[in-house]
Amino acid sequence: MSVAGLDSESELPELVRQIVAGNVLAEEEIVRRYLDGVSIIIGRIVQNPFVAEDISQETFIKVIEKVRHGDVREPERLSGFICGVARYLAIEYVRKVRQSANREDVGAAEHLPDPAPDPFTNLLAKEREAAVREVINELQVKRDRELLLRYYIGEEPKDQICSDLGLSREQFNRVVFRALKRFKEKYLKLADERRRRDA
Repeated sequence: MSVAGLDSESELPELVRQIVAGNVLAEEEIVRRYLDGVSIIIGRIVQNPFVAEDISQETFIKVIEKVRHGDVREPERLSGFICGVARYLAIEYVRKVRQSANREDVGAAEHLPDPAPDPFTNLLAKEREAAVREVINELQVKRDRELLLRYYIGEEPKDQICSDLGLSREQFNRVVFRALKRFKEKYLKLADERRRRDA
């Protein structure tokens, strides 16, 4: 059965089987099919479109990793599993934000912080940008490189980039999804190297 023919919930076990078998098209089908629903779930919880987009991408990365490793024991309930991961990540984000706010000393409100970022924050930003650029430069398709540069470095709106490059939102999401997986690997490697250097 081709991925394109997977149109009903009853065929979800076959979609899961194909992902376990390493079918990249099946992974992209997961994103295509559930992106809108996942975005709505997360958006209602975090109420921040930029954060919601990041959490949506993280949701699909986690879901596909779990499917690949055979952690989805009831493939016919894949839809519920994906929604559960999205909801958990969104709630976890809100919980961490609230915890961080609660840790702040009330008395510190009298002291205005320096608006300029500290050297460590600047270093992290530079390392992250370097990792992003490295991932982008690895891409063979010029259009994909331009998309990621404009989206992550130039911080341009998704709809504007899609319009300029003649892309659908589905095509845009596929490029971003693949790049994020590679970026995550590189960024974690950078963080590990920094921890070893500082140890």
